[in-house]
Amino acid sequence: MLRNPDSVAADDRLRPRRVLFFGKTKARTRCTAALVHGLRSQGLEVRWLNCSFLKRYFGEFGMKRIVRAVRRRFAPDLCFVFYHDCPRPLMEEFSRELPTVVWMEEQCPVDASHVDYVRLARLLCLSTPDLVRNYRERGIERSTFMLSGFSPEYHTPATGVSGFDRDIAFIGAPGRMGDRPGFLAWLAEHYRVEIFGRVEPWLPYLHKHPRLAFAREVRAEDYGDVCARSKIVLGLNQDHSARYYFSNRLFLTLACRGFQLIHYVPGVEELFEDGVHLAWFRDLDECLVKIEHYLEQPEERARIARAGYELALRSHTYAHRVRDILSILAGDAPLRESWAPSAYADRSDAGRDEGRTEPDPDESLPLSGVSGPGDR
Repeated sequence: MLRNPDSVAADDRLRPRRVLFFGKTKARTRCTAALVHGLRSQGLEVRWLNCSFLKRYFGEFGMKRIVRAVRRRFAPDLCFVFYHDCPRPLMEEFSRELPTVVWMEEQCPVDASHVDYVRLARLLCLSTPDLVRNYRERGIERSTFMLSGFSPEYHTPATGVSGFDRDIAFIGAPGRMGDRPGFLAWLAEHYRVEIFGRVEPWLPYLHKHPRLAFAREVRAEDYGDVCARSKIVLGLNQDHSARYYFSNRLFLTLACRGFQLIHYVPGVEELFEDGVHLAWFRDLDECLVKIEHYLEQPEERARIARAGYELALRSHTYAHRVRDILSILAGDAPLRESWAPSAYADRSDAGRDEGRTEPDPDESLPLSGVSGPGDR
């Protein structure tokens, strides 16, 4: 039987002030920049290090030297690691000496290597309750369920767009699990669906399914434009059986005020209302029925898209997620195995921070060896 990990001993309680953040740039989604913005919005001082970038320019030895120098100079009281973006030797070194939070948005299979990677973490944030249970069963008791999110700093509705360029858009990759390409190929027999994403992963499927239509790559800065010019933005996860598991594109589409039709996921009705914040279907027949209905209802689509956008701003920014993480670290909130509204939801200032406070980590590369990119 697992020990109840929800209680936090008084000497384990943490209220950090300086955070050393490890993450790649993620130019297509800006999720790492959004997390950094969320941390800084809570008054935390953050240094963002992209170790892959540093290694490319300075080699592994130089990268490690710079990272250690940044740590000595900055004196953080918390490390925040996006998935596994802190190299393993540094992760082992730092997580022994500093409280460390690891953020995992993807629903990745649990493997022994990653269990070992996060073993010393103070907190592991996971995207489904199933993953939380699986990691706890493997000894990572300080695991908690945490949804993805967005930042209104990077993910915003497009302005000045009139009219639609397409009926249906899908934004994303083919995925490693499930059969997104097969589903989209089936749907393309009934409606024209335009795919946005990196072309390379889609090439084999474009040859296999000639009806598939690839449009172009999309990044965070024009995500809103795709949403605004599409009558329906289709949401397909890699796995539709895992409770509460959503691709981060669900929140990005809400943030960009797109009308979103998603495949049903268990638990979605606890976060959203069908036909109020977005719409969902459970099978192929219902998918066609709802597409036919919503394509002919522009006012209803606009109403739903606005309501979803407003709910996302109230409850689903990365600022909300960071506040919940800080509450857990401070011992003010328990670990989670299921969805619960943020204690900070519905605050008028949630996610509405003043101005952009962080550059990309790749925008400058200091040569002094004492600060990482993004710290100018």
